[in-house]
Amino acid sequence: MTSGTVAAPARLRVTRRGIQIVLGLLWLLDGLLQFQPAMLTPKFAVEVIAPAGAGQPGFIAGPVGEVVRITLHQPVIMDVAFGLIQLALGVGILYARTARRALAASVVWALLVWYLGEGLGGLAGGSSSLLTGAPGAALLYAVLALAASPRPDGAAAAEGPPRWTAVAWAALWLGGAVLQLLPGRDTNASIAMSLAMNASGAPAWFAPIGAHLAALVPGGGVSIVVDLVVLQVFAGLGALRGPRVRRAAVIVGCGLSLAYWVAGQGMGQPWSGLATDPGTAPLVVLLGFAVLGAAPWRRPAGEPRRGPAAADAPSAAGPRFRPAPAREPIEAWEQASRRAGTDAGSGGRRAGTHPPTGVRRPASPRTSWVPR
Repeated sequence: MTSGTVAAPARLRVTRRGIQIVLGLLWLLDGLLQFQPAMLTPKFAVEVIAPAGAGQPGFIAGPVGEVVRITLHQPVIMDVAFGLIQLALGVGILYARTARRALAASVVWALLVWYLGEGLGGLAGGSSSLLTGAPGAALLYAVLALAASPRPDGAAAAEGPPRWTAVAWAALWLGGAVLQLLPGRDTNASIAMSLAMNASGAPAWFAPIGAHLAALVPGGGVSIVVDLVVLQVFAGLGALRGPRVRRAAVIVGCGLSLAYWVAGQGMGQPWSGLATDPGTAPLVVLLGFAVLGAAPWRRPAGEPRRGPAAADAPSAAGPRFRPAPAREPIEAWEQASRRAGTDAGSGGRRAGTHPPTGVRRPASPRTSWVPR
């Protein structure tokens, strides 16, 4: 390392197979949550699915209402079917030989759940934000499944995540900043209301957290909103910068997501008996690890543009020089020449002046080149 040059931080070792294992475990957890006693009753349709269509446009509210009607007709069968599908996805992703197909199936299932079960994460409803769980856990499942999918060329699952995960991360946080600036979410009062609602219905050990946080928010103005927007913009744009800034942006984003998870989402409300997933924060953190394990979106300064394989490939412009050979053959030839001249002695040769008969001087490494 030259003087004044600071080495870039080492990339975190994250593999696609590692992401697959975490995703598989999360799908297993979601499947098991479907078998909670309350989920086997009409509450699954009325209190879990139906709210996803409330206040939504017709193209969302209509299909969600139809799903509610079908589920109410046979709540046990529908709930068990949902649970078995998610358990099958989890097992399929954990088993390496079926991971590719299971990941593809999980993308389809996650998008269906995002539309019909989460109402597109409430993005069209006018009140969602990252604080309250937007854009929805199901959409993040689909994004992570794509990031964990093996490459079409059959590359090993030990390969790192794709570079576009940084773009997905940036879209998440920049989109969250935009949502925070929309009417209904752009004041301190709206944030305090979200925090207070998170405390309602929570157990005694958790309810004071939301209540105290809501009391700390100033009653008027937009100061907290501005702070959150600035942090979210940095978390999004920073992921597209160099390694050091990218790491800082991912740390900020993961910290914000965990804070939102506790303060605005009740950690997925596992105490309600109607939780369908652990919430968005574990998925956002997993996406952050994928970003850190992927190749940088922005090439660090001073890094060569071509890797060793490209540099060693022949060029269409003409022949390339081979690396200079070691100097041992020339040194051995010179020693042999000196010995031969000394032994010739009276033969009229001067020691070290001429090579011995039959010995050919090897090519100089400074002038030799061989077309490839």
